[in-house]
Amino acid sequence: MRYFLTAVVLLLTVTCTLGQNRATIKGKVTDSLTSEPMEFATVAALNLRDTTNSLIAYTVTDKKGEFALHNMPAGVPIKVLITFVAYRPYRKFLTLTKAQEISLAVIRMAQNQLAQVDIVGERPPIVIRKDTIEFNAEAFKTRPNALVEDLLKKLPGVEVDHEGHITVNAKPISKITVDGHDFFTSDPRIASKNLDADLIDKVQIYDDRENDPDHLVPASEVKKIINLKFKKPFRKAIFGKVYGGTGTEQRYNTGGLVNMFRDTLQVSLIGQSNNLNNTGFSYNDLYQLGGVNRGGGGGFGNPSFGFAPVNGIQKTTSAGVNINTDYGKKLKINLSYYYTHNINNFSSLTNKQQFLHDTDLINNSATTRTSTSDRHNLSANLRWKPNDATEFTYVPGFSYSTNNTLSNITGNSFSNYVPQLNQTFTNDNNNNHNLQFNQAISYNRQLKKSGESVSISSELRAEPNGGISYNDNGLTSYVSTFPSYLLSRRGNTDNRAIGSGLTVGYRYPVSKKVTLNISEAESYNHQVNNTATFDRDPVTGDYDTFLQILSGDLTRNLWTNNTNLGATCNITQSLSLQGGINAQYMAVNNQFDRGFADINKNYFALLPNIQLHYKETTLGYSRSFNLPNIGDLVPYSVVFSPLYSVTGNPNLHPTRTDNFDLNYFGYNNQRQMSLSIGGHLSVDHDGVFRQRTLDALGVETSTPINTNGRYSVSAHAYFNKRFKKQHGITFNTGGNLTLFQSHNFFDLNHVDGFQNTYSVNYSHNFGISWNNIVEISPQYSLRFSRSSYSGVSLNPVNNATHTADTHFNVYWPQHINWEGNYTYNYNPQVTPGFQKSSNLLSISVARSFLKKDHGEIKLSCYDILNQAVGTNRVIFENNITDTQSQIIRRYFLLTFQYRFMKSTSKADEKPQRSINIGRIF
Repeated sequence: MRYFLTAVVLLLTVTCTLGQNRATIKGKVTDSLTSEPMEFATVAALNLRDTTNSLIAYTVTDKKGEFALHNMPAGVPIKVLITFVAYRPYRKFLTLTKAQEISLAVIRMAQNQLAQVDIVGERPPIVIRKDTIEFNAEAFKTRPNALVEDLLKKLPGVEVDHEGHITVNAKPISKITVDGHDFFTSDPRIASKNLDADLIDKVQIYDDRENDPDHLVPASEVKKIINLKFKKPFRKAIFGKVYGGTGTEQRYNTGGLVNMFRDTLQVSLIGQSNNLNNTGFSYNDLYQLGGVNRGGGGGFGNPSFGFAPVNGIQKTTSAGVNINTDYGKKLKINLSYYYTHNINNFSSLTNKQQFLHDTDLINNSATTRTSTSDRHNLSANLRWKPNDATEFTYVPGFSYSTNNTLSNITGNSFSNYVPQLNQTFTNDNNNNHNLQFNQAISYNRQLKKSGESVSISSELRAEPNGGISYNDNGLTSYVSTFPSYLLSRRGNTDNRAIGSGLTVGYRYPVSKKVTLNISEAESYNHQVNNTATFDRDPVTGDYDTFLQILSGDLTRNLWTNNTNLGATCNITQSLSLQGGINAQYMAVNNQFDRGFADINKNYFALLPNIQLHYKETTLGYSRSFNLPNIGDLVPYSVVFSPLYSVTGNPNLHPTRTDNFDLNYFGYNNQRQMSLSIGGHLSVDHDGVFRQRTLDALGVETSTPINTNGRYSVSAHAYFNKRFKKQHGITFNTGGNLTLFQSHNFFDLNHVDGFQNTYSVNYSHNFGISWNNIVEISPQYSLRFSRSSYSGVSLNPVNNATHTADTHFNVYWPQHINWEGNYTYNYNPQVTPGFQKSSNLLSISVARSFLKKDHGEIKLSCYDILNQAVGTNRVIFENNITDTQSQIIRRYFLLTFQYRFMKSTSKADEKPQRSINIGRIF
């Protein structure tokens, strides 16, 4: 920790040094004919020392046409480039001195006399077209063999965290597209961490309005889409990468990505196989070819704290194909298929403490588990626009998965009064399958009046699943008041869920400022949960004794009607009010087995919602209405074992929840600073929680009941500041603070109370880069939780986890890349005997070779100190559960990667550097 703090102080010193003696450029942009100020003109400062004229800073003019570029470097030749739609660009060449403040006075921009002008040899680094920001990739210099992620990190307003999650102006992105087409839409990181930066000509960022054609979602809540426009030679080419590696401890990693692009057809193949805990197409799976993954993890459960990378040791084989094709300009089709085969070997130690008056019940258990799963996913997206006013989409999806899990759990229980209560064992063999089909159809038509539209959408979902499980468990009792037992059972499950819905909406502007909308939605959901449990005959070995007390056949039919009336009032350009009320009618039929009568209920609720939007700030309120689960309504008891049983409550009421939200998103172009602040309050009426009984021998019962008083409140604040490059050094820093408090019911042995949980999660990161040669990014995180109780005699419980993380990259000497990550975790509150801290150090060295550095060989060592551990603590009601689980430990891996590209175009000419001034916006 001492070395980490020293590094932080050093980085802050560098920051202060960089901030001294910086210069400022100011000015005002007006129309040369009318002298009117021009808002949203793009002002960019370019570094003339770089052959690519890399971007130093940019901003846009305000309503008065004014702009200011702060913290500009001194002694560097600069070109100021100002552009605006249909106007001739303005250029000014400067070399600033220290602390100089220069004014360009009033800049009068003249309109083009021609509808279109081509300027060869100059491309603006940034172009703004309405709600789209377009970055010229050439203006943002990246290292050789850089990935799209490295390019995105250099774009103003774009941030990439340690796990590759991308935000734009503090807002998350929904996906990354390639030339306007979906690219493995399950995770944007598949594109950002697998596509090379030198493929990219332009990066476009715009609002994700694909499923919101009427712009009903407020701008402050809309996510962003990043579109990567490829360079011309790659639009008709075969390119990609393949890699393979082997290492100690029988570790291996192999895979590849192949793209075949031609005209309106794009085909991408992706695949991988490894036993490095890379789990498929999501969490750092195809990203770390050398196996140097970051440590850390954990988070808030109830709450939960710890440092646990992917638990167990996993062997994963995955493959996928993504196809995009256009039929003319009106029809676009996307097809995707994924297959994942996963084998997980898991082991853990668990310590569970339960506090009961003056008795402390403690259970220690050891778990081993092997799970094998196969999953197929097939999806499509069809978009048809016969004209500018009509759009039709069809999105079907199909998935099928199987899973087999073998597990063994042994445990022993004792208390502060009885040194040995019992010993237990459980052996499970579960085989499950799941089939799911869903489709969504939508139609949107813009009518004659501007802003008037009609929309129709429908959904269909079918999800049959089931399985067979074999369970052997036994208990050896050491107290005379509780008998020993040995059980051997088989369970058959047959679950089905079918749902459909239809929504019709109409939107009509009654004036320039007020728009009304009305919608009618009908839905039907059918749910079946069938479980049959049988005891094993010890003589014949057959499972032929039906256990009614552990079986159930539940059916729910739910019809829902929603009539929604709403309005949007644009009071000013910056201020708007949006509200509505939803009249919801629900008819539910609950069917039970064992001869119990059905429970039929009808519910009617008025659910208001209102949102006030001012610039980037949103204040909102909404109400929701949720039915209790059918499993909680059963009018009988289910005895899972002599130690645990559940009794249903057919008198449960639905839960009404009031939600209050406040959010702000902001980005300052001139200061290159992002800021996000928000808060949420949720209050339940007739909330459902479980009333429990627990005796000194560990026998527990549970029953759901309704009560009032449960609420939760949270707040978050996020900021990121990027400093301008000077002397080859760029620096950024950011912080993220999350506060959470919940007031939850607590009823144990008929003593009522509340559990109050408070948690704080703060992380701060720094990043420093020098001439694309050295990159260092330290981060510190603190997770703190406190649970206190009222109405019951339980002591408060505190928990804290500290994590310090430093990642570095050194590209020196030429063709050599040194990469490493050090993570220190510390949790002082874990149970004695569990590892409280760990030092995870991983390092790799890579050598690029072959033509254009298309080949790379990398030697990696994961967990050099051999201290990796997965630990976790969960605090809930009167329970504290600590878990220490098996994860991958130290190994060495040698990997070879080869990048390839073959153009299929007739002429591999370099695209001419030109811009279309008449089409900039």
